[in-house]
Parts: sequence; structure tokens; C-alpha cells
Amino acid sequence: MRNSVFATALLVLVLACGSAWAADPAATYNWTGFYVGLNAGAAINDSTYTQSPTGEFFTDTFFHPLSQITNSGKLSQGAFTLGGQLGYNRQAGIVVYGLETDFNYDSTRDSNTGSSTFLPPEYGGILHTPRLLGGDPSVSFVHTVNQKIDCFGTLRGRLGFTPADRFLIYATGGLAYGYVSSSSNVFLDGANFPGSSSGFQAGWTVGAGSEYALTNNCSIKLEYLYMDLGSTSYTGVGQEPAPPTYTYVTNIDTAQHIIRVGINYKF
Repeated sequence: MRNSVFATALLVLVLACGSAWAADPAATYNWTGFYVGLNAGAAINDSTYTQSPTGEFFTDTFFHPLSQITNSGKLSQGAFTLGGQLGYNRQAGIVVYGLETDFNYDSTRDSNTGSSTFLPPEYGGILHTPRLLGGDPSVSFVHTVNQKIDCFGTLRGRLGFTPADRFLIYATGGLAYGYVSSSSNVFLDGANFPGSSSGFQAGWTVGAGSEYALTNNCSIKLEYLYMDLGSTSYTGVGQEPAPPTYTYVTNIDTAQHIIRVGINYKF
């Protein structure tokens, strides 16, 4: 349904641009004015995470060595994004400046899993009966982190220049926001530490692009944005046999590379 709506809107814009092209072959272009458009492209995840023990991992002297078992990793899968934008440009000589806002669907569904094994005397165990009874002395550590980004939007300034008629090169930057969900689990010595978080996050974005005016009303663009949506943390509470006073904190820094093409119609 989402893709069909986007395709219909794109078709309307293309037909409008085609009509304008046929009716307006003017050679000189001015970027001043309001515009609306559509975009589509790739969202490449650039998020990182750390998982650290907290709570009684640090206060219980018997289990204190486990407080050193931490983990970090990266989420880097690619996804599809599509959306729309609207904005206003003002041209003064070869300089073009303006403001643009956009809102986009993001299909990011990323995950990372890893495992390690630790041996005493470096580490003890939560309820490590085999070690106490002379069995397997190893401590298993398995971590899983999942991340989902449903949508994002930006509010950006644009500043550029026209090296040739109808051709604009610009830099852009400003506010970014998005809806991010995450869940994780740490499996340590027979116990699980699950946790999750979801909600809107705000941050910043910078980038650059180029745009070419096909007609006095229609232009196409290629744009790159780096988007940082900031950090979020949540706590995974220990499940049996670990007491709930033993916890793991997951911290995720959410960022993405956005590469997209777009089409604009200027009023």
C-alpha cells in the first residue's frame, strides 16, 4: 500500500514536469520559490552499541570479577527509504539559500549476535555449580542486539551556488528526528538479561547534494545525508538464576548514511 501511494504520487509529479517541459523551454532559470517533491534511496546503518554490567555485579565481592565482562559492536545493514519533502529557495546572483523539511519511511531492521567463553581465575559465575563441583569451569557470554528504525524526518538549511545555468550544488544541515526501537539480551552463565526501548529520538544531520532544473517547474536531485539520532540506554534485568539486582545496560548510538534521489516541483 505504501509503495503504491508513493508510485502514484511520483507519476503525478513526472506528468506535471513533462507538461511544464513541453510548455516552457526557457533557457534561464531562477531557483527562487516554494517547491514540493518525492525522494527514494538507501539508508545504510552506522549505529554502534555497548553492553555493560551494573547493579550488584559491582557491589557483591564474590561476583565482582563479572563486572569486567562488557561488549560492544556495530550495526551496519542497508535498507530502503522513501518519502517527501517541501521547501523554499531564494536566489541572489549565483548563491542559492533556503529551508527544507522532509519525512521518510525507513525499512531498517538490523541485528547483531556474538559470543565468548571465559575461564577462571579471571571470572567467577553467577550460580556456577559445575565449577564448584569440579565440572566445566567456563563461563558462557552471548549477546544479541536488535534495532528497528521506522521513520525519520529532517528540518535543514540549504546553501549552494549555481556553477552553470539550471545546475545547483549545495550543502545542507540541521535537525533530524526518528522513531527507533531496540531490544537486546545478554546470556551469562545460565542467566538472561533482556531489555528493550522504543520512541522518538532527536539529533542532527549534515550533507550535500546537487540539483538540476529540467524545466522552470521541475528539477531532479541527488543527495547524501549523514544522520545522527543520538544515544539511548535501557536496562536488562537479570532473570533466574540471576537475582534482579544484577543488571546489564545497553547503550545504542543511532546513526545512518542516507543516499537518495528526488524530484521537485516548483510553484
